Amino acid sequence: MSYICPLCNGLAPLTAACPDCGSTLEHAGRKQDYAGPYSPYGSADQYNSVISSLQPEGCEHVVQCPQCHEAYIYHVNAWPAP
Repeated sequence: MSYICPLCNGLAPLTAACPDCGSTLEHAGRKQDYAGPYSPYGSADQYNSVISSLQPEGCEHVVQCPQCHEAYIYHVNAWPAP
């Protein structure tokens, strides 16, 4: 069975609030994009294992508070693909 991320595909809005101040968090991209094969933070082998492990469980995104400027990891549950 295939899965899709509703946030990546624009099917659902980001509806998360900052745990510190309550402001609406802003989407800053997928977590795996920050650890891509050209990233200085990891190897290409590490990147491939992250992609394969996220498919059925969901997708992780980086979100940031516009007020506090704190960044968080936000987990989005995957939807079964039609």
